[in-house]
Amino acid sequence: MVSNLRHFELARRVTGYAVSAILASLIYVVWLTVSTTFGGVGTTRPGLIFGFGFGLVFLFVGGFALALVLMIVPWAIAVWAHLKTRWDGRIYFPGVGALLVFTLGCTTASILPKPFWIEDQTFLEGAMIAAERQGVCMLLSGIAFGACYWWLERHIPSDIR
Repeated sequence: MVSNLRHFELARRVTGYAVSAILASLIYVVWLTVSTTFGGVGTTRPGLIFGFGFGLVFLFVGGFALALVLMIVPWAIAVWAHLKTRWDGRIYFPGVGALLVFTLGCTTASILPKPFWIEDQTFLEGAMIAAERQGVCMLLSGIAFGACYWWLERHIPSDIR
């Protein structure tokens, strides 16, 4: 019975992580879609479909999806730390989510290969460019990730009765 409860607890946490990652990815894609479609300068603006396609492609080639994959182990450590410290989850999870998504997002955006027409840059320069261009978006996505995880932790029952 204990083994079944542990499996259920693990499945509950994995589900919470997956749903939170989907929400954060959706926010990231919508942000890029809106900024691409309506944020351009000049008289010609790309269409909404192009903006959505750009956001969806950039989700994978821009480092955000890789950041969510790399965030699995640090997030597990953060959840374990929350169980030990019992800090308020309403502040803890969105804060840790924002910190991890921003840090790993800028890191992965700097590490990923660049197209040939982009000049060479150091790791720090690449991370700074990612922070300037996508920093607010990554922070908001990370806050939404953590808040969604916290909400699911509170609303999905932790044991089978």
